[in-house]
Amino acid sequence: MKLWYDRPARYWHEALPVGNGRLGGMVHGRAAEEMIQLNEDSIWSGKHLDRINPDAKENLPVIRRLIREGRVEEAQQLAMYALSGTPNSQRSYQTAGEWYLKMRHGADVKDYRRELDLETGIAGVSYTVDGVRYQRSLYASFPDQCMVMELKTQDDVPFSFDCLLGRCHNATDEAGKWAEDTIGFVVDGGKDGISFAAALSVKTEGGTVAVIGEHLLVRDAKRAWVYLDIETSFRGADYRERCLERIHAAASREEKELRAAHIRDFSALFDRLKLSFSLTEGEKEKLPTDERLRRVQAGERDMGLMELYFQYGRYLLISSSRPGSLPANLQGIWNDKLYPVWESKFTININTEMNYWIAGSGNLSECQLPLFDLLERVKESGKETAERMYGCRGSVAHHNTDLYGDTAPQDHCITSTFWVMGEAWLATHIWEQYLYTGDEAFLREHFDVLEQCVLFFYDFLIEGEDGSLVTSPSMSPENTYRRADGTLGVLCESAAMDTEILLELFSCYINACRTLHLKEERIRKAEEVMARFPKLKIGKHGQLMEWMEDYEEPEPGHRHISHVYGVYPGSSISWEKTRELMEAAKVTLERRLANGGGHTGWSRAWIIGLWTRFREGKKAFENLQAILTMGTYPNLMDNHPLGEFGYVFQIDGNLGASAAVLEMLAYSRPERLELLPAITEETAGGSLSGMGLRSGGTLSMEWKDGKVVWYRILPGRDCVLEIYANGKKERAELHAGVEFCRSME
Repeated sequence: MKLWYDRPARYWHEALPVGNGRLGGMVHGRAAEEMIQLNEDSIWSGKHLDRINPDAKENLPVIRRLIREGRVEEAQQLAMYALSGTPNSQRSYQTAGEWYLKMRHGADVKDYRRELDLETGIAGVSYTVDGVRYQRSLYASFPDQCMVMELKTQDDVPFSFDCLLGRCHNATDEAGKWAEDTIGFVVDGGKDGISFAAALSVKTEGGTVAVIGEHLLVRDAKRAWVYLDIETSFRGADYRERCLERIHAAASREEKELRAAHIRDFSALFDRLKLSFSLTEGEKEKLPTDERLRRVQAGERDMGLMELYFQYGRYLLISSSRPGSLPANLQGIWNDKLYPVWESKFTININTEMNYWIAGSGNLSECQLPLFDLLERVKESGKETAERMYGCRGSVAHHNTDLYGDTAPQDHCITSTFWVMGEAWLATHIWEQYLYTGDEAFLREHFDVLEQCVLFFYDFLIEGEDGSLVTSPSMSPENTYRRADGTLGVLCESAAMDTEILLELFSCYINACRTLHLKEERIRKAEEVMARFPKLKIGKHGQLMEWMEDYEEPEPGHRHISHVYGVYPGSSISWEKTRELMEAAKVTLERRLANGGGHTGWSRAWIIGLWTRFREGKKAFENLQAILTMGTYPNLMDNHPLGEFGYVFQIDGNLGASAAVLEMLAYSRPERLELLPAITEETAGGSLSGMGLRSGGTLSMEWKDGKVVWYRILPGRDCVLEIYANGKKERAELHAGVEFCRSME
């Protein structure tokens, strides 16, 4: 399963990504003068700062009073002064630099091919110059924690090349020769900032190797292997030594062994889940991927490209999030700028969460582990933020965080920065991880994150005018409402999304308490508070209300659809439990789309998932097509519109869309499994193996003409499951490790 092209990348967003979670590279595939843009996940600007506003706690009661009195503009102005972080921005993810490779051959390139093998995680370039066939391959090894490039010719014809490392022309502090076969550079982050080293070493069969100045020169080699690593002070003061140790350890091993270890590791993850549609046309695989994309954008059907796009999402998660790495940020790990758009941070009012919707169902649960490592840092930082800003116990984070786990409000953007639900939403992923894996030790290890979030809301919630317990200040992320007098507002009490996230958080907490056999007092307290959350309401258009008042929206096609969180990815609103609210949520989505919603990749991915929960397969597929036709670069990466500046890559659209494809095929809950809930004419036949289930274990099945032919569940734990297939319901008692099979013919 490959992406392939008959020309090099012209721009960064046409290059092909490789990664091992920590290290990333974008391969442009230029024949004579290659450039591989480099990333390491812990290269961020600056040191950790105490950004908590010292005036927050004393002004919080005033802000709440102003909101309650309807003096919203005054509340917002005071919040800007008293609640904003000081200074008003977290740290920025940054590029590590560039690896330049100059081949010493002619310029007449023929029979060119550039490819990325999703099953092995290896990128390749091949071409012919003056009758000689040149071949290069590159991969980022997780077992050996370095990048490896192999260069060769078809008949061992000697070749020559130069290597140079750089970083945005002059953003290094030391560069040059580190050994007879090694070059590198160092960036000094200053006191308490992040410093790092990048180094490159070469091993050849035949020929000579020399270092002159900053350049590494290889002449007349029959074969060559280049090893690259980047290490930072975030993981230890000995970063330069570790960098050299890694590449020299790799160089000391047999290349076949090194490559085989990488392929075993990568394929073991990628091969767990397979998906194919009956309408796939194999002949189209002979076309370059960008040509296939152009044809789909022109209206052609290509289900093979859909399969490729789906698996590409899983590939990107494997490559950008592995145990021991940081979580995938707004761009995964691939970023070519010192100061990227939105600082490429962890935006936790949808984007970071969406990055991991594919982890459980995509059978990649261990790829989500870095999220929980970060969440533990967020928890500790959030305890201080909760006490010093709000006078509360527990822990809180707002709508962004960085590698340090900063939890203070991010900036002066009134429509987002004072939202207090970020850690609460992230914490629900702990229970989700447990549902997919059944790992009770994991749940026990991270239970305190759930508890600290719940403790915060015990203290933060205040009594509303109707006696319910409300959040204040609150907002519906990044959206604005219009009041009866025509003025605009953002801050409010208990926007609908707050209530929905709290329902999810408290449900997760209660279930975790029961699973871990904790004291009943904890459960009773949570249930008592949960019973007093505001009720969700239906507005004058028949829509699910976004705020407690039925306001008009200045931007009815807004990209955020926050108030239908309870439908997807949440579970508090469903056809089974709350049909009236489900109907209202559907009206909400229809109104959003009728007014131009879904114009960003992540928003469109969310919409696909929502339509699957509404059992609207045709609309889900239409939006899946739309993300390909309107929101995808030639390298299949998601493109996010950036106004007059064009587009920028955001990984959430890819990962969210891949998760939504699986939602079309199976609706999985701990006690319920519905097969083919959102099937369409295009997806009416196919096969699936290895999809993760929230009841634990995996699902495999085959279907034809929109009907299940057979299915097989390999349970991960004992459970009772209601299974819906072909309009029939079956109650099944499943036992861990014992296959449950049904033929439906």
